[in-house]
Amino acid sequence: MAKRVLISLLVLSLFVCTAGAAPPDTLPSDAVEVYVSGEPVNMEGLTVSENGVIWVPLRLLSDALGAESVKWDGKTSTATVAAPGLTVEAVAGKVYFTANDRYFYAPGGVKLLHGRTLVPLEALCRAFGASCTVDERSGAISVAPGKEPITPGDNFYNAEDLYWLSRIIQAEAGGEPFVGKLAVGNVVIERSRTPGFPDTVKDVIFDRRYGVQFTPAYSGGIYNTPSEESVIAAKLALEGEFVVHALYFASQRAAKNCWAARNCQVVADLWGHVFFA
Repeated sequence: MAKRVLISLLVLSLFVCTAGAAPPDTLPSDAVEVYVSGEPVNMEGLTVSENGVIWVPLRLLSDALGAESVKWDGKTSTATVAAPGLTVEAVAGKVYFTANDRYFYAPGGVKLLHGRTLVPLEALCRAFGASCTVDERSGAISVAPGKEPITPGDNFYNAEDLYWLSRIIQAEAGGEPFVGKLAVGNVVIERSRTPGFPDTVKDVIFDRRYGVQFTPAYSGGIYNTPSEESVIAAKLALEGEFVVHALYFASQRAAKNCWAARNCQVVADLWGHVFFA
């Protein structure tokens, strides 16, 4: 069933990281200076910037922000940070990392560079409750520590939203790669935040004022148990992590003749679905 798409502009600030695939020839830049509370931090020349996302060594910045320990498990390629009130876990190659059981997008996958685990700067700062800015002229990064780390997942994710969002993702994109799953979740979240649509995840999914919007909601597919990956995609969408900003989408087969194809512009073609603006 076609879903109409209305793009929402993705507004970037200078210091907020965005999604993007990692090119294979990324080079570190030792010219980028990093300061925490005004004091320089040695990043060993491993700060990386690509597609608007700044990546930093997990251990080095975590230590500067007061981590009690940083451990590496070579068998699972997992780095684990322990800090007061905070546990961060990053697995090399995964397109997300966790902090207090909350999920953060790592476009292209958590990196290993010269023996260091790299994660997106802005997301790691959020985990520690810190803020980060980048100087326009010099490119220097300034990090201001916060008072409290990020709220744990059990207290952040709305149980009903997570229940329905993970199930519609599974029903619509269960066989697609992770990015395709996240994109479906993005559409539901975008609708819930847009005037003219219902303002809860459940109501968006079951909305039929202009006809059935999500076929699985009425065919029964939505009641299937979601995979772990669908649940993680739902959590990332609830965190506000976007790979596409759209309000409607259609399967590739239906996209050729659907309402959105006749009235909207294609903004993304992700695996099994076409998204329109």
